[in-house]
Amino acid sequence: MSMKPMNAPVPTARPRGTELVEAVFQVCHDAVVFTDSSGRVQWCNRPFERLTGYRRAELTGRPLDCLYGEQEEFGVTHRLSGPRMIGSDHRVITSYLRRDGSLIEAETSGWTFLARDGAILGHIRILEDRTAVNRLVRVKDKLFDIATDQATSPGEKIEAMISLACEFLHMPVGLVGLFRDASLLVLHARSTLAPIPVGTLFPLEESDCRIALAGDVPFETHGTEAAQDHPLLPEIGLRTYVGVPLVVGGERIGTLSFLNPLSRPGFTIAERQLISDFARFAAQQLAQERQIAALERAATQDWLTGAGSSRQFRRDLENVFRTVRRNNAQASLILIDIDHFKSINDDYGHDMGDRVLADVARRLEAVIGANRRLYRVGGEEFAVILPGTCADSAAIMAEQMRQRLAEAPDPVSDMPALTASFGVAELDPDITSQDAWVKCADIALYASKNNGRNQVTSNGSIAGVALPDEIWREVQKKHSKTRRQSLAI
Repeated sequence: MSMKPMNAPVPTARPRGTELVEAVFQVCHDAVVFTDSSGRVQWCNRPFERLTGYRRAELTGRPLDCLYGEQEEFGVTHRLSGPRMIGSDHRVITSYLRRDGSLIEAETSGWTFLARDGAILGHIRILEDRTAVNRLVRVKDKLFDIATDQATSPGEKIEAMISLACEFLHMPVGLVGLFRDASLLVLHARSTLAPIPVGTLFPLEESDCRIALAGDVPFETHGTEAAQDHPLLPEIGLRTYVGVPLVVGGERIGTLSFLNPLSRPGFTIAERQLISDFARFAAQQLAQERQIAALERAATQDWLTGAGSSRQFRRDLENVFRTVRRNNAQASLILIDIDHFKSINDDYGHDMGDRVLADVARRLEAVIGANRRLYRVGGEEFAVILPGTCADSAAIMAEQMRQRLAEAPDPVSDMPALTASFGVAELDPDITSQDAWVKCADIALYASKNNGRNQVTSNGSIAGVALPDEIWREVQKKHSKTRRQSLAI
C-alpha cells in the first residue's frame, strides 16, 4: 500500500464541464474564460492570460466582474460593464481592467453551458481585443467633430487637433511649422515639456522636419541610445520623432510633427495613416485661414497699391473722429490727388496708369512711415489720417510728400513725370461729423487744384474759393477764431 507524501496538495474537485471546456478551447487563438453559474472563474486559456495579464491560478474562484472597468478617453466615459448574460446571437463591447491597471476593450460573445439534464454548468465567454481599433474609431470621430465645428476658427481647430493627436499618440510635443526660406516658423504648438512660443524660427537643416517636408508619407525616427538635439528643446533632446508635410494647393507649406524625449515602439500602420489624416485636416484649416485672410485683405487693402481700402478708410476715420471728440484731442486729414492722371492713361495706357498708382503709393508710404497708414480712396486719390497732429504739422508732411512725388523719375525707368495736389483739414471743434471733415479736406484739395496744382492747401488758409454754405460757415468760424487769437497776441 502506497502512501502519499505528507506535503502533497490535496486535490480539489473541479466543477462539472471544466475538462470538456478545456479540451475544446485550449488551442483556441481567441481569449476564452469559463465561469460557473454564479460568475466565478473556473478556467481560462493562455490567450486570456496574455490579454488580461493574470495567470489562471490568480483568477480561479474569483468573480469575473473584478475585471470590469470603466474608461474615460477623448472626453468620452465608457460606463462600468457589470456581469450579464450574453446571447449567442450578438456581441457586446466590454471594458476590462488588466493586471497592470491599464484598460482594454474586448468584443465579447458567449453562451450558457448546460448539462444533459438541463442544469447550468456555467458560462463561456470569448473575447476579441478591440482596444486599438476602438481608440482609433473614437479619435477619428473626435477629429471629424473638431473639423466640422462651425463655432470655432481654423486656428482654434488646429490647436484642438494637435492636442488630440498628442493625447492619442502619447507624444508630449506637437507643432505646426510653416516653411520660411531655410527655416520653419512655429505657427501652432503644444508642449508639456517646455514652452515653445508661437512665431519661433528654427533652422530646417537642424531638425528631422527637413526630411518630413520632402516626403509623401510620415517620416519617423526612434533613437534608443543618446537623445538627439533639437533647436526647440535644446536641454531636453529627443528620441522619437514623426512628421508629415502640410500641402495646400499642391504646395508644401510646412510640417505637422510630434516629438518625444522617450523612445517608443514604431508607429503602427493605422497610427501612420491617422497622422496623415491629421495633416490633411490641418492643411484644410490652413487653407481656410488663407482664404479668410485674403477676404480680409480685400476688405481692408487696395488690391493694386497695397494701401488701405476706401472701406477701411471710412472705418478708421470714424474711430479717430470719435476718439478725438471724446478726449478733446487733435487730428488732421490729408487728401492727395494725382494731377492730370487721365492724360497718363490716355498717353501711356492703363497698364502704365496702374504702375504709376503703385509707385505713388510706394513713395507716399516712404514719407509717412510705418506707424501711419496710406489709403486709396478713389481712382487716383489717396488719403492719410494723422491722429494727434495739428494742421501745420500735417501741412509740413504733405509738403514732403509733394516734393517726393515731384522728383524726376529714374532715367532708366520709363515712368512719366507727375505731380499731385494736397488738401489738409484739421478736425476743428466746429466740424460736427466725419463727412464734414472730409468735405473740409476736399475743399482744401480743390483750392490746390484751382490755384495751379502741385501744391498744398490747408483748411486754415483757404481764400478765393466758392464753398458750400455749411462748410463756408465752419471755415469762417475758423478764420474768426484765428483773427481773435492774433489780436490778443
